[in-house]
Amino acid sequence: MIKDRNVETAIRRDAIGDALAAPSLPREAEVVVVGGGCMGASIAFHLARRDVDVVLLEKDHVASGATGHSGALVRQHYESRIGIRLARESLAFFQRFEKETGFPCDFRPTGFLSGTRARDVPAFDSLFNLLRSEGVRVERLSPSDAKTVEPQLEVSDYAAVVYDPAAGYADPIATAHGFAAAAAVDGAKVFAGQAMAALATRTGHVTGIKLRGGKSLACERVVVAAGNWTPQLVAKAGPRLPLRFVRGDVAILRRPVDFGPPPKIHFDFYGNTYSRPEGDKDTLCGYMDTDPRKTARNHELVETLPSATVRHLRGRLAKRFPRMAEAQPRGGWSGAYDVTPDSYPILDRFGPDGLFVAVGFSGHGFKLSPEVGRLLAEFVATGRRPEALEALQASRFEEGRPVRPDAPFPRRGRRLP
Repeated sequence: MIKDRNVETAIRRDAIGDALAAPSLPREAEVVVVGGGCMGASIAFHLARRDVDVVLLEKDHVASGATGHSGALVRQHYESRIGIRLARESLAFFQRFEKETGFPCDFRPTGFLSGTRARDVPAFDSLFNLLRSEGVRVERLSPSDAKTVEPQLEVSDYAAVVYDPAAGYADPIATAHGFAAAAAVDGAKVFAGQAMAALATRTGHVTGIKLRGGKSLACERVVVAAGNWTPQLVAKAGPRLPLRFVRGDVAILRRPVDFGPPPKIHFDFYGNTYSRPEGDKDTLCGYMDTDPRKTARNHELVETLPSATVRHLRGRLAKRFPRMAEAQPRGGWSGAYDVTPDSYPILDRFGPDGLFVAVGFSGHGFKLSPEVGRLLAEFVATGRRPEALEALQASRFEEGRPVRPDAPFPRRGRRLP
């Protein structure tokens, strides 16, 4: 484990590639983490901080899956206390990411805005009060005040707007690489191009994993955090995971040259779109819904979007930012969300003793990865479930206790919370 993180920082900034250049695959480890996205890398980082002998395996390259296709928002606007708390602690970590890891994640605090129409003001106020009670420093703005904060925002149908100045976005690829490289500097062994083929067990206990290509790795515990690939990797270990896969389309639009300063993050719960700046000139826009018609094949990650989809997203965005009707399409991509019935993740033991899963993040895994990684590392290292994870057990659906919103905002269409 790193004893003087200040000494290591300069080394890390110039040596991310070297840090990830692991030696040959060991024959054994205490813990194997499967999945090199932001979640698996965060878990490995926090395990390494605990002096756990951990190996991180990624079948392709770090951030090659859902992480690399993420909108990478970092916000605290959730309808349940558990979501708010995980997001609040994760945001605080993103704010100090480089100090903690020695690597940048390019976190940019832009601020977050979302409005309500008159009929939904009571629900809006309930959610606003919930956020404030959980320590989120949100502000309640009138439409005219919102125009001062965001001059390009169309607010004529809004009765009130919530503003979180601390929210922002980060570089998802840099974040995953930063976690993985920091884990390696702290003693973890990180391997790209190594895919898990099967779990090895004996008398109900994990004994290791088998890799594609025939190699084996003995271990006491395995954490599968492989996103949409997780269900098939643990299919023989326990009951079917209650997941469906939903396509997440994202378009990149070049703002008009006289648009003004980059806009804030905006959630349009009536248009079911979210948007954020992408650097200094572009805007990223995506759908918020989980429309069953958009159900994806398990591993569907698309590097380009049909022009009709990009135009449709631009049209939706232009209803809230009228100047964006003039925006120039710059392309897009499509990821795939692994969605649970309550849209909150499963973070739990699963099947044989020593197997853990982190799955079902339903579109908000990136923003929660710092705190979830810390909590799950504590669970794996000590065997004691943190109180914060009690509500996220796999059995909650069969037992009729899904995560429910503490301050629900009216659904105007199916969407992620």
